[in-house]
Amino acid sequence: MSKLVLVSGDLMLRARVEGAAQTCGLTLVSVTGHDSAVAACGDDCRLVLIDLRSTGLNVAELVDDLRRQVSQAAIVACGPHVHQQRLEAAQQAGCDLVVTRGQLERDAEAILQQFFEAG
Repeated sequence: MSKLVLVSGDLMLRARVEGAAQTCGLTLVSVTGHDSAVAACGDDCRLVLIDLRSTGLNVAELVDDLRRQVSQAAIVACGPHVHQQRLEAAQQAGCDLVVTRGQLERDAEAILQQFFEAG
């Protein structure tokens, strides 16, 4: 089974993503920081979902390290629509997709499925 790594300490987001991951046939691994995200990825990692509200997270450094560790994995970032600078920074860092938190909560299965089917 393919793996989805969620980088977030938000339990509500985790619950929403966990349901979507199960629907898509993905195993969810939830971590809270940069080092644990990189360590959690492996050959079976298909998706990494980054919560841009995570404390102390440098999205550009994380994306660079993830690309070196798991080049086959898609990287999706999400954040509140009011945090436009963080969303733009994630886009500039090279995330495959950047969505608002509302988009993710509303369309989680569809967002995950597009990358699951692509692989």
